[in-house]
Amino acid sequence: MSEDIAGSSFLGTNNNFFLPESRTMSFAVEEEDPWSAAGFDPVNDMRQPLTQSQTMDEELVTEGITAANVLVGVDLPEVFDTAYIRAGPVGDRVSVEALEVIIGLGGLGPRLFEQIAALIVPSNAMYVTRNEFNTGLALLGFAQKNMELSLLKVYQHRNDLPIPLLSNLNNISIKRSNPLMASNTKPKRRQSFDDDPWRIASTPPATNNGFPYQVNDSMDVAIAGRNTNDPTVLVSTGLDTSNQTSDNDTSTATTTKSTIPKRFVPVDVITDKASTQALVKASTESYQWFLDLDQITVTVAEKEGFLFTHINYWVHSNQRQTSVRRRYSDFYWFWETLLKRYPFRVIPNLPPKKISGKDKVFLEKRCQGLSRFINCIVRHPVLKNDEEVITFLTEQTEFLAWRRAKSPNLDEEFERVNPQTEELETFIPKDLDSRIEQIKSRLPSSIEKYDTLCSVMEKTIRLKEARAVEMRLYSDTLKELRDVEHQCFVPNCQACGQVVRGYENVGTYLSNGSSIIEAETASAVTGVLENLKRHRDISCSFLEMLDRKSKLDANQINALYKKISTNTAKVNQNRGVPGLESEVERLDTTIKADTEKMIHQQRRDTYIRYCLASELSYLHKQQAFVSLLYQNYVHEQLQYARRTVDNWKALEALLCELPKPEDFS
Repeated sequence: MSEDIAGSSFLGTNNNFFLPESRTMSFAVEEEDPWSAAGFDPVNDMRQPLTQSQTMDEELVTEGITAANVLVGVDLPEVFDTAYIRAGPVGDRVSVEALEVIIGLGGLGPRLFEQIAALIVPSNAMYVTRNEFNTGLALLGFAQKNMELSLLKVYQHRNDLPIPLLSNLNNISIKRSNPLMASNTKPKRRQSFDDDPWRIASTPPATNNGFPYQVNDSMDVAIAGRNTNDPTVLVSTGLDTSNQTSDNDTSTATTTKSTIPKRFVPVDVITDKASTQALVKASTESYQWFLDLDQITVTVAEKEGFLFTHINYWVHSNQRQTSVRRRYSDFYWFWETLLKRYPFRVIPNLPPKKISGKDKVFLEKRCQGLSRFINCIVRHPVLKNDEEVITFLTEQTEFLAWRRAKSPNLDEEFERVNPQTEELETFIPKDLDSRIEQIKSRLPSSIEKYDTLCSVMEKTIRLKEARAVEMRLYSDTLKELRDVEHQCFVPNCQACGQVVRGYENVGTYLSNGSSIIEAETASAVTGVLENLKRHRDISCSFLEMLDRKSKLDANQINALYKKISTNTAKVNQNRGVPGLESEVERLDTTIKADTEKMIHQQRRDTYIRYCLASELSYLHKQQAFVSLLYQNYVHEQLQYARRTVDNWKALEALLCELPKPEDFS
């Protein structure tokens, strides 16, 4: 609609409002002046007062006009609202840098922004208000029409503003930053780790994070070279001697308290540094992750089979530009695979399985559920890079045959990644457990509220759909009434014929209004409603992930710690005693095996905590989608409201031609 308005109002050849002003008027006057042949021009004495008066009038008009009030109360084109949203406003203000980006979409070069900024940006200001932003866009439209750039021109044409042309506006997304907090004069304070309670920092802090660990020179030091009756020998194995007690006041450590030992990080544990760096990068570069999102659509392909039919679905990836055909069983296999490979990640659930009764409504809801599931996967900063995810979205062969031919690695994430956990420890918040307990107690109530929101939105959509149906029925009935009353029973009655023709106009525009409502409801179903359900599903999946964690994170760290301590004490007592060499060797072998096992379990425990911290950050980042959800919803509602108003205005203009009461006298 906006393009039509732009074409009819500002691109027409007969419209002179936005043509450049003539610069040759004074010469034309001189040519037509009959006194020009003489050596003087008596009209000049009359021109000066007129020009001065005109200047005074312009000063009076523009005296109170500013960029902040020149367009107040004006019904602006839709592109003004869209550009404002894309500029990333904060508190009804847009940074000057964002304004420069938007003005640059006009394609007229950086010098134009300097001219516009001089007119609308207050002195030394770092931001502009929404009204000033709108004035800047209006000036951009003037520049694109080769008109004079001034607030007076904006005031004169405030009711017929040219629509600025902004290329690739829908692809622009400017990161929001509070302009009031920005300052070039004050040095930036170094951000501490706890400044953002939900953030997983991209640069690890230099301080210890509550998980002490002992770095040994080698594993040999941990199991050999022990001094007899030396209580400090436990330090070399990473065991905390401060927790040891002695029997009968002797110096030999024989018993231990039941406490979690310090972290073991021996140098001979082979880890994958590249995988660790990629993991941290995927989890912490939140803004880049937010911009690099794929959109997956799932639609019904066809039914197959005779006695036992099944449905095929097309899975299309916008980012990869691939379309593959999958069955529900393929989705189910894919879901089970991800649960085994990533037990400590947020894995959304699939829509329920159904044997029979797969009607159109059921298939539509299933497609929506499958779409929510796969989009949650590809929007996860870690899962989206999994090789099985990529295969599921790109493998063109029949997927059941591929599954039988190639069995994926079902080891859990820690075993496959083999990360350097000593680096990951620095990314785990010190109060992780309290945060988990807080969100665990809050999420059930939040999920319940989102269930209510989804239910209310579905009812609202159904009411609008019913209204669209009734409007279309009213329109059809009016047209039928036109056929019944097309001829008046009073001879030579012209007024009734005009009324009957009005039926057709009213019916046509009611039908148009019904189409607008249908488009609005369709947009709400795929937009705000699906996003509400997606946020609810992620919250449910987070709770399920916590349940899996409680079942799968069991370890024997304390038991192994006690066993190693006991055997270490025995070795210290028996080393050097004649006849016990084989027993000492056996205990050394046992200590080494138990130490390696405990180190492995400690590393796994650290990695599980890191995954929890990452998923907690991921859950927190979903609030950004909630913000976009409502911004887009309000923007769409504004678009459809404007279309509805335009529809009623057009009908109002047509109904002005209907006969008045006196025409029936």
